[in-house]
Amino acid sequence: MALVTLAQVNSSLRLGLQGEAPDFTADERTPDVLLKINQAEDIVLDFIQPKPDPAWGASTVPARVTAAIIVAVRCLVDESDENTAILSGLAGGNVDPAKNTIAALLWRLRDPSMS
Repeated sequence: MALVTLAQVNSSLRLGLQGEAPDFTADERTPDVLLKINQAEDIVLDFIQPKPDPAWGASTVPARVTAAIIVAVRCLVDESDENTAILSGLAGGNVDPAKNTIAALLWRLRDPSMS
């Protein structure tokens, strides 16, 4: 997938990963952040209905999707009650985009009849 980069997430979330961009191999958190990026991309793409066809790449992904992925990474990194609620709120049938940052970013990319 790779719709967002480790460097984008590091900069946006101010993680302060150690080492040289784009790999940040000197930081022990890098493997965990990469895992969370993959998880976040899966969460975001699962929420979008129908799936983009053709599939997006790093150069074609809409900016709002990139933003939603970064928010999802934040929620996975910081497991506060508020962030957990944002992620779990995506699983329900009655998602309120006014109360869910990720849903608000992606709402216009979602066909309610397909969800």
